[in-house]
Amino acid sequence: MDAAGVDDCGNVFNTPKELWEQAAEAQWYTKAVDYWDQQEASDNGVLGGYGHLSAADVRDSRAFLRKAFGAALAEAEAGQRQLAALDCGAGVGRVTEQLLLQHFHEVDLVEPSAHLIEEARQRLGSRSSAGMPGGHRAVNFFQQGLEQHHPLAGRYDVIWLQWAALYLTDVDLIAFLQRSAAALKAGGMLFIKENVTDKGFIVDRSDASVTRNANHLSHQYYVQLFERAGLRMTHTALQKDFPKGLFKVRMYALKSAS
Repeated sequence: MDAAGVDDCGNVFNTPKELWEQAAEAQWYTKAVDYWDQQEASDNGVLGGYGHLSAADVRDSRAFLRKAFGAALAEAEAGQRQLAALDCGAGVGRVTEQLLLQHFHEVDLVEPSAHLIEEARQRLGSRSSAGMPGGHRAVNFFQQGLEQHHPLAGRYDVIWLQWAALYLTDVDLIAFLQRSAAALKAGGMLFIKENVTDKGFIVDRSDASVTRNANHLSHQYYVQLFERAGLRMTHTALQKDFPKGLFKVRMYALKSAS
């Protein structure tokens, strides 16, 4: 892929391949988990001190989910089918609680940080279904990195990755997307919501993350990865009403290209 990048130490990478050739994979993932193990197990903690943005985030995610997957949601709301979702990089269960459980009967969560997934389990695992439509519930809590996780085959209608893809190497992201596609039911979709740049890519060494390009659709870093994973983009939109100075956040809805 033709994309130049830079890290927060000032190192320049002519291509993504150059970055990944220099990165030690085991240390890359360990550093990310170590970073999140030190963050507060709360909505504010997982949002990097921007907990007040959760409402706007969920608002736009819900609108995008309805736009891309609205027919299935309507059938579920009419009692004609039951839906299951997987929340990837689930943290403390914020997205599961505020978005996914409002629409899906069952939600599984996968998160590598032990204290974050434990907080999610405390919030959602032993709680009654009060406040959730039709007894919707969180079912499985997987403490595992996405580079290792194999979603249950044929279980999910939607797999949702939010601020999770940036922690995967290109090779591991492609592989996880392929495994995810195989875990979807007929008509199922993958959703990715992620920080993006206007050009190239930016590496943050403190948490071992890569913010990828999403400027021109025909040359997007992410879109090229999706295509290599055998996926096609059906919808995309930018998050609104986030403060200036933060990365732009873009949402993608994906289906199998075959």
